[in-house]
Amino acid sequence: MANQQGAVPSVPGDDLASLRSACVKVTCEDGTVGTGYLIAPDKAVTCEHVVRRVKKDGHVSLSFFDGSVHAASVERVDASMDVALLRLPPDAPSVPPLRLVGDVERHQPFELVGFPQLMGGQHLLLSGRVHDPVGRDNRGASAIVLYSDMVAAGPGALMHGYSGSPVIVNGAVAGHLRRVLIDSAADRASAEMGLVFATPGREVLRFLLADAPPAAAPGPAQPPGAAYQPEWYIPRPDCERRALAHLEGPGSPAVLYGPRQCGKSWVLRRVANAWRQKWPQGAVAHINLLEFAGLASLEDLTNQLAYTLVDELGGQESWFGTYEVGKGRASPMIRLGTMVKRHALGGDQPTLLAIDATDAILGRPYASDFFGGLRAWMQKASTPPWNQLRLLMAISTTPSRMIDNPQQSPFNIAEPVALPPFSVEDITQLAQRHGLQASPKELEGLHTLTGGHPYLVRRVLFDATMAVGGTRSLALEPQSEVFGAHLDSLRHFVERESLTELLGAVLREPTTAVPPDQEDLLKKAWLVRRTASNRLEPTCTLHREYFTRVLARVAPR
Repeated sequence: MANQQGAVPSVPGDDLASLRSACVKVTCEDGTVGTGYLIAPDKAVTCEHVVRRVKKDGHVSLSFFDGSVHAASVERVDASMDVALLRLPPDAPSVPPLRLVGDVERHQPFELVGFPQLMGGQHLLLSGRVHDPVGRDNRGASAIVLYSDMVAAGPGALMHGYSGSPVIVNGAVAGHLRRVLIDSAADRASAEMGLVFATPGREVLRFLLADAPPAAAPGPAQPPGAAYQPEWYIPRPDCERRALAHLEGPGSPAVLYGPRQCGKSWVLRRVANAWRQKWPQGAVAHINLLEFAGLASLEDLTNQLAYTLVDELGGQESWFGTYEVGKGRASPMIRLGTMVKRHALGGDQPTLLAIDATDAILGRPYASDFFGGLRAWMQKASTPPWNQLRLLMAISTTPSRMIDNPQQSPFNIAEPVALPPFSVEDITQLAQRHGLQASPKELEGLHTLTGGHPYLVRRVLFDATMAVGGTRSLALEPQSEVFGAHLDSLRHFVERESLTELLGAVLREPTTAVPPDQEDLLKKAWLVRRTASNRLEPTCTLHREYFTRVLARVAPR
């Protein structure tokens, strides 16, 4: 549900106790029973058919996990999506709400908590796997098709009361249970093939955002590519949570990975700020290796990093003296490590090094030695004060390309956290912050055109706020001049990296064999992505149409 900034609450729901507490039994006056789930402190969602007989301004009873019962009003419904929004009273228990997501992948495991009638009001946990994330139910409506051995083994009556139960995938709500496929030929009501249908999370989000009042713009529209500003940040909760998990203890660096201009620097800042909230007395040093990419030697690089650390951590000039000791005898990374050990570590709380554009020095002759030094610091995690060091890095290059020597790389001791593109719901939130009244169809069109790439989305929304004459319409045509500079830059990149013929071949035949290094370059520029069927495809309509037109004359060898 949209909060004051238009964002969907991002409270983790992967803990079973949290899931149970956020699920409620819904009881109507006519005896109909279903399940609901909290999506905000004062709001819950269930199926429309559960509350269908409740009169206008009527109420339902919500039974919470702590045993308390509270009346809730039916605020809004949509029968086509089978979703209803309930408003909770002020005295309802304070429970962390669940987080909604718009998409889910096939074969992923799910869990759900419901209140089937046969349990006499008690909850029952079911589990299974996603059979078809973009399927249809037996009435032709859009649905997530789920399979569960537990459902297949039980009678169809088992599901009575489960309507509205949240489908939990990777700790988030991917939709809610709507209907069971009943085997009418069976001797008793049973679930055909163990299949049940759920209203997709994307439909629930669309419903919740449809009538949400536009959020007040946080200030003048922010140009794309501008520096991090919290009020313009669109949360990436899954990425943030996973990165913070790596930073919980010593020795495991967190690596943010995504193509150019996908918002890595912003996510890095957000994660660092969240980490600082947990460790308010801890120290954070922000380093951008792009500033030092032109340096000729490891000595030059560590010299600049030493000064940067002194400045970022509020150190004394004497810190740099520690780095200078042993010059000519000890390697630059060992001397820098000595400075970090003696001056940046050793307090009551840990120190976080947040390194942006970590791959900016890739290809420099000293890159392997530098990364090897970071790996050595991480491997000392069992020895104080190194157990107080935390490392957060952001890269635009496929992590495997960062590993020159597996024994000297910090990138093969932590699973990279990949940043996804914006969803339609993310774009909706950002449009609201720009003060734009775009329709759902326009926002979906923007998502299709850009593939959800954060820079391109922000480019279009910023342009709409700057439109002369107050039209404030979105540029949804690939030929729009809004994309001119971006597409020219991409074309020059393709030519500079000698990728012209290869990209043309991929556009003509997705199964074209592509050398790993060149595929990485194409992915880094957000030009292609690899599908589940192992085919390469353009990341968005904009890039597909532009390069198909530009490279039309490139013939295969």
